[in-house]
Amino acid sequence: MKKVIIILFVFGSLMVSNAQIDLSTEMFYYSDDNIYNSAVKVSDNIMNGALTTSYTSQKGANAFQIYSQQTFTYYQENMITSSYLQKYGVADNYQFSDETQMNFGANYSLKNNRDVFTILDFTQLSAYSNLSHAFSETDMLTGGYIYYNNRFKNFSLFSHSVHKMFLRWNSSFETETSFILSSDVSAKIYPETKISESGSVYQLNLFAQVGQSIAENTGLSLYGQMRKNLTAESRTFYYDNTLFYQDELFNDVFSNEGYEAGISLTKMFSGNAGIKAEINYSSRTFSNLPVFDANGNEVLPNRSDNQLGFGVEYHHDLSRYFSGVSLHLNWNYLINKSNDMLYKYNNQMYSVGFNYSL
Repeated sequence: MKKVIIILFVFGSLMVSNAQIDLSTEMFYYSDDNIYNSAVKVSDNIMNGALTTSYTSQKGANAFQIYSQQTFTYYQENMITSSYLQKYGVADNYQFSDETQMNFGANYSLKNNRDVFTILDFTQLSAYSNLSHAFSETDMLTGGYIYYNNRFKNFSLFSHSVHKMFLRWNSSFETETSFILSSDVSAKIYPETKISESGSVYQLNLFAQVGQSIAENTGLSLYGQMRKNLTAESRTFYYDNTLFYQDELFNDVFSNEGYEAGISLTKMFSGNAGIKAEINYSSRTFSNLPVFDANGNEVLPNRSDNQLGFGVEYHHDLSRYFSGVSLHLNWNYLINKSNDMLYKYNNQMYSVGFNYSL
């Protein structure tokens, strides 16, 4: 992999005339009172650090970038949950005209977990391409394709690829109102099929968001989203006489369907400080995840969750005192109601972190 990055770096150097190297890093400390989001509360303090380096070059209408990101997440008490993620990628932007541009890129990721969680180690190859056209200064249409290939080296049953086609419309108005409307269709394909399962899942997603300036340096945003599984599948496996569901291990977007809505208020106090408060509500049904009682007997065919979330985020640019440094403070609180007793829980998390860009 290192040879690939070196080759791409040299290629990028040869094809462009103007180049820039960027370095950024972040360090966050989290206090989470329910790290597994279940009725059996397990709290922990978490350290998360990331280092991102990028090389960007510009030649005429073309901008080419190579980047790498190293992320480490460390759990103080539950060390087996700690993980290390590496990502290497390339991205390219080509401007056909003032109205039309194309973006495409690819990246490769490796995630290593500790001890018993090594079963979740995976590699990911992803690629994307999108084309944007501005019909006016206020209206833009973007369409594109996204591809993921996730390979679990210790558990091939979970390996899969994802294909997504999307379309997004952006508009803004003289009333200082902005509007986003988007839709996408996704397919999750399992190369290792099972006799009783098709090996594929299809999902439709619809999203709308409205933003409105309500005062000087103050904005209000509302959004709504609906996900519908056109087909559904859940992988299962037995371990130590216990049946495990993929939906419980990963809880990805294909594991459930439903809707979500939220509202947020953003206030900028000055050019270097701001606060954001938000509330959101979601309702989800897990089509292939039954509800069991304490004795392991199925009592309901589908798990169903309703979740209410609150959050406040404060950020402050400290470049006035320390060049390139910014401070971030966060508070989040979740209340999850479910027809499965194991998933009736609340979760509170605080975090403080610093970003540094060179």
